[in-house]
Amino acid sequence: MKDVIRKLRPRLLSWLHRSGSGRIALFVRRFSYKEVKKATDEFRRVMYSNPDGVSAYKAKLEDGEVVLVKEVKFLDHEENSSDGEFYRQVQLLARLHHRHLLAVRGFSAGRKRYLVFDNIENGSLKEHLDDPLRTPLDWRTRLQIAIGVAAALEYLLHFSDPPMYSVSISSSNIMLDQNFNVKVLTTRGLLCINCRFLNRC
Repeated sequence: MKDVIRKLRPRLLSWLHRSGSGRIALFVRRFSYKEVKKATDEFRRVMYSNPDGVSAYKAKLEDGEVVLVKEVKFLDHEENSSDGEFYRQVQLLARLHHRHLLAVRGFSAGRKRYLVFDNIENGSLKEHLDDPLRTPLDWRTRLQIAIGVAAALEYLLHFSDPPMYSVSISSSNIMLDQNFNVKVLTTRGLLCINCRFLNRC
């Protein structure tokens, strides 16, 4: 019975979280650009920035809650893609529910677009691997992290609806909680084959 529930759960969650065409599920909050700018201290709280210029920020909301904000970049020919396409991607992300995926909390649309996620205090795997001042990860922890990433990928490829075949995983978007459990920050490969929108991770 448990196996049946495990197999049906992703589809059930997808059904529960669907909303009308062109609408965002109600539990995903929309932030204004002004709110994002203020929460990130005018984008000075940079957690990391990759070679494509995509940055992630630590942000503090007005109620004191700390979250992670990630900028969404577009391919050159998609710079003018509609907000409707972006809303659809947020909706797809909001449907994802897995213990090794970072939950989407909100978004900001407009000329610049951002996704808001739960914050993970232990930072990214990249920080733990690159920072000489951090205690090196032992092999037991490294194996635990590898298993967590594999579980997240299995879910995205086989259990999410639609399946996400173009997911980019790197040490910078593998987040770790206080017990070194993996929380993958997923923003790429959001669309099925027929869709045009793609963001750089």
